[in-house]
Amino acid sequence: MTTEALSYAIDEHDHLVKVDRGYYRFAEENGWAEATTSLGRSLWDYVAGEEMRKLQRMLVRRVRDEVGDVELPFRCDGPEVRRRMDIRIVARPGGRAVLFSARLRAEEEREEPQPLLDPEAPRGEEILTMCGWCDRFEVGGEWVEVEEAARRLELFDRPELPALSHGICPDCTEMLLAA
Repeated sequence: MTTEALSYAIDEHDHLVKVDRGYYRFAEENGWAEATTSLGRSLWDYVAGEEMRKLQRMLVRRVRDEVGDVELPFRCDGPEVRRRMDIRIVARPGGRAVLFSARLRAEEEREEPQPLLDPEAPRGEEILTMCGWCDRFEVGGEWVEVEEAARRLELFDRPELPALSHGICPDCTEMLLAA
């Protein structure tokens, strides 16, 4: 059973100041034991990849300063599950506090777990870039789903998986900049 919804809030310094039970349930379901220590820490401590942090900071700034509410689709996959979610970002009056709420749109179990998405899997020195928003991977200049990346790179025939780096694909960059 997956958490259907979660929410959290950041203050004017982008520190997590409020989370709900859904936040903790979702963290537990995804093996994130340190979630209980996240209050008071910077939101940016939890965003992987410099490009992704830069775009998300810009989005939060725009929500605070000019745009208003934003709702966007995103992916939050795990080794055994593919999740499609929506996130809503809302600035409180005055724009300093920002509320985030995410809800599950669709979830499907994978026929075969994807070790590439398992943070505990042994990693080699090769680096593979994953979009921090849609969870696709860059393979030969093309952004593809994890299963296709595994097939093209023959990942299951290797003794070690490549290390993951987080970036953002052109499609997601365009969507986030348009928000």
